[in-house]
Amino acid sequence: MKRFIVLLFLLFSITFLFAQKTQPSCADSAKMVYVNKIYLSGNKITRDKIIYRELTIHAGDSLCYEAFEEALKKSKENLNNTSLFNFVEIRDVQVVSKGKIHANIHIDLNERWYIWPMPVVELAERNPNAWWETKDLSKINYGLFFTWENFRGRREALKLILQGGYDEQFGFHYDIPFINKPQTFGIILGAGLKRNHEVTYQTINNKPVRYRGEDYLKEEYYAYAAINIRKNIHTSHYCALEYNNHQYSDKVFQLNPDFDPDQNNDFEYFSLTYFYKNDHRDSRIYPLKGYYLDAILVKRGVGISQKSNIDLLSLTSNLRKYWNLGHQLYFAGGFTGRIANTGRNPYFLNTGLGYGRDFVRGYEYYVVDGQNFGLIKTDLKYALFQNQLTNLPILPSKFNKIHWSIYLSLFTDLAYSTTELPQLSNTLQNEMLLGYGAGLNFVSYYDIVIRFEYSFNKLNERGFFISFMASI
Repeated sequence: MKRFIVLLFLLFSITFLFAQKTQPSCADSAKMVYVNKIYLSGNKITRDKIIYRELTIHAGDSLCYEAFEEALKKSKENLNNTSLFNFVEIRDVQVVSKGKIHANIHIDLNERWYIWPMPVVELAERNPNAWWETKDLSKINYGLFFTWENFRGRREALKLILQGGYDEQFGFHYDIPFINKPQTFGIILGAGLKRNHEVTYQTINNKPVRYRGEDYLKEEYYAYAAINIRKNIHTSHYCALEYNNHQYSDKVFQLNPDFDPDQNNDFEYFSLTYFYKNDHRDSRIYPLKGYYLDAILVKRGVGISQKSNIDLLSLTSNLRKYWNLGHQLYFAGGFTGRIANTGRNPYFLNTGLGYGRDFVRGYEYYVVDGQNFGLIKTDLKYALFQNQLTNLPILPSKFNKIHWSIYLSLFTDLAYSTTELPQLSNTLQNEMLLGYGAGLNFVSYYDIVIRFEYSFNKLNERGFFISFMASI
């Protein structure tokens, strides 16, 4: 299985190398454009230097006309991908003087609303479809979530959460993307507590099995500190040190004696994470062109602790490519692979497919535990409506101008997950999974994505599913 995942990774990597678009060449020096000044408007909160950081063109540059047009387009994409603005418009005013083209660039910005003190009412499940299967009203989180995006106008993010309900959580997160003058180095800090009266203690028939009691069955304390290095627009490096302490009730081991090989119920450990990202997508939220790749190396169990036997090393990588086929058609392909050591670790660290974005469409109700997996996703999309604008005068100015798009999609997903500790009832382990179907995707401002999909799987099951993120 590991060889299979590595082979797929290599095949997708080779595809990326041969599919990248070359930069425009300057064959005709007579068509050079000289950039005089760049003017900003509409950024009442965002500092000018934060905006200039995302531009691929600067005052004093001289570019051939084709490269100049490409730089304007990429600068607009980069500003949109900051999630700081609802709308970004870039226009240039050109003047010909002594046979040379001089240009002034005007960037008009419409800032988002950044402060969100809002109540939390959310489903406490892996995805909305898994919740709908049981319709358990006790699995609802509620509380107060406070987030201040673009804090101090420096693209900082401050988040506080006070949450009750199914998952009780108290914590904070502070992201400072730039602390040095060149804006290449940032820090991230966070800490919190999670606790629950219900715990997932086993997987049976490819579904998580839970137990609920009066006392807290699971408590987790965590803290982390990270640095982020971003020397250019598209590439970043993230390094983090994290502390975790998981405490489980003895009831968990009565229900599943194999929950932990050494029968520990108090897991205290440090983790080291390195995350490399290379992002060339036209849109971070719903990409249609470009490519993305990352690699995530995690070592759980750093140092010596009397409370823990955890020793887990994993490497996860994502490769995604997006093509504009013309005539409002778009195609996307993505590969996610993970390789991990196969030592016996606690049940809660043995998750594979079925969590977050890592699932095969058509298998939303299931999970597939395992140390290693490979997942391929493909999407063919047709734009029914694209970049439409609607004005809603009854709303405040930060919300009354809406952009939206609707796409039809056809998709096919393929995956394989393996474990050295298979359970007889979990028939999806060490098996090839296939899912396919059609969908309708709605995309709008404030990073809203809603996917309505009808899927089929290899188990001869079919169903209607809803998701709130781009599939690839």
